[in-house]
Amino acid sequence: MNSRMDPYVAYRLQLLQEGQTLRSFWEQLGQGEPEARDRLAKFLHRLHGTSGTYGFEKVSDLAQELREAVVARPPRVLEEPMVEPLLAALLEASLGQETEAPAVH
Repeated sequence: MNSRMDPYVAYRLQLLQEGQTLRSFWEQLGQGEPEARDRLAKFLHRLHGTSGTYGFEKVSDLAQELREAVVARPPRVLEEPMVEPLLAALLEASLGQETEAPAVH
C-alpha cells in the first residue's frame, strides 16, 4: 500500500495554510511594511498558477484579480473587503466544494 498522499488532496489541504498566509501578507501591506506589496504580489502570482494547475479555477481567477489590484493601486486604496472573496474561495476549495476533479495538464 502506498502511504504517499495524492498530490491533489495534499494541495487541497494546503489551501487553508494559503489563506493564513494571504491574511498575513494583507495585514503587512495594511501596516505599510516596505516589502509587503512585492511579497503579496509574488504570493498571489504563485497561488494563481498553482491553483489553476490543480483545477481550482475560482481560486486562480480571484488570485489573479487581487494581484492586479495590488500592483495597480496604492496600498492606502486597498480595502479589507477586496481580499474576502479569495479567502472564502480558499476555504471552499480546501473543503472540496469548489471543484469536482483536478484539471488534467
